[in-house]
Amino acid sequence: MQEAFPFEELDSIIHQNRDIILNGIFGTATTMEVGSSMAFAKYLRFVGITSKNYLLFLKIIETNNKWVVDELIGNKDPRLLFSVIKPNRFLIERAFDLLAAWHPGQIYSKVLLSVLGIVEYSYHRSDDGYNIYPLNITDLQNLGKFLNKEIDQMDNTNASILEILDRMSQLGEYDRSGSKLNISKQAFNIRDGYFDNTKNLTNIIPEVLLIHLKREDVEISPTKDFFDFTSKIKK
Repeated sequence: MQEAFPFEELDSIIHQNRDIILNGIFGTATTMEVGSSMAFAKYLRFVGITSKNYLLFLKIIETNNKWVVDELIGNKDPRLLFSVIKPNRFLIERAFDLLAAWHPGQIYSKVLLSVLGIVEYSYHRSDDGYNIYPLNITDLQNLGKFLNKEIDQMDNTNASILEILDRMSQLGEYDRSGSKLNISKQAFNIRDGYFDNTKNLTNIIPEVLLIHLKREDVEISPTKDFFDFTSKIKK
């Protein structure tokens, strides 16, 4: 008779080695951690995102590490990464938390587009999105700070933000409550500030939020041997 698999023993092993495991799948502090996290991200991309594992995808996005995020997204449009997940309060709120956490220039472009994708599809119908997560003026400012007036409106980042702001400006179409009206007006003002050459975004968004910071000059990357190995694996 085949002996039953010792799941309780496995749970104990995982618990005792929690930090080692987490650093191996989400760590980016060393070249070895980045390489290991890249492999796990590639595996997740192979598995595919579901309602049960999307938090793992979100955790990898939060690393803001180019090498790891590239393995997770592959050749797909980052804005569609979470599109199969039904909008929920935690996911939307976390998206705005991430927008608040970084200054323009700090966030890797694919990470930003992934986060914007969450907001864009969640507020495709602005009132429906607002019922799930009633965003505030600060959320809008942290969204609008990533607009770049020096770049064409068809740029992916600008286009996503402008689309979101356009949807937000229609908030409260059938229910013009005070809070919705304030959000609607602010969304219109930020969007107008991008298109109006006589205005600066600093007239609408606090200047401290618009400070542009560079990403780390030396981002932790995988070892050359690991990179050469993974490059040979079919995407």
